[in-house]
Amino acid sequence: MITDSILDEYVAGSDGAALVWVIDGDCLYDIPVDIKYVPMFTESDQVIDISDQYPEHDGLTVRFMKNGEIVEDLQTTEYFGSILLSEPQVLDLEKYPYGRYVQSPYAKFDGEKFIITNRDMTGYPEWYE
Repeated sequence: MITDSILDEYVAGSDGAALVWVIDGDCLYDIPVDIKYVPMFTESDQVIDISDQYPEHDGLTVRFMKNGEIVEDLQTTEYFGSILLSEPQVLDLEKYPYGRYVQSPYAKFDGEKFIITNRDMTGYPEWYE
């Protein structure tokens, strides 16, 4: 079982990825994730609410599954848990134009690139240089 506090332990400069959760083109949540947790978010094929098994937790507990096998359980906030349960698209920000500028919820994803909605991007490079 992991918790938000474990995810928050990611240290800049460590191996990992900046991920964003997208539903209907809207960027709803983004965090840097340690490399060991990236596959949990990007490769799981099902997320199940198992909160009823942890009534003492003030939030949601979700189970990540892949091919019918348990990958990991995560205790998180109701907000993030709800996103995870909504079958979001999970993207590595480094792999798409303008990904480095994403600050949820001020970005959209059009299927090819991110569109930053809280500032004028004129003159900003698409990719990290």
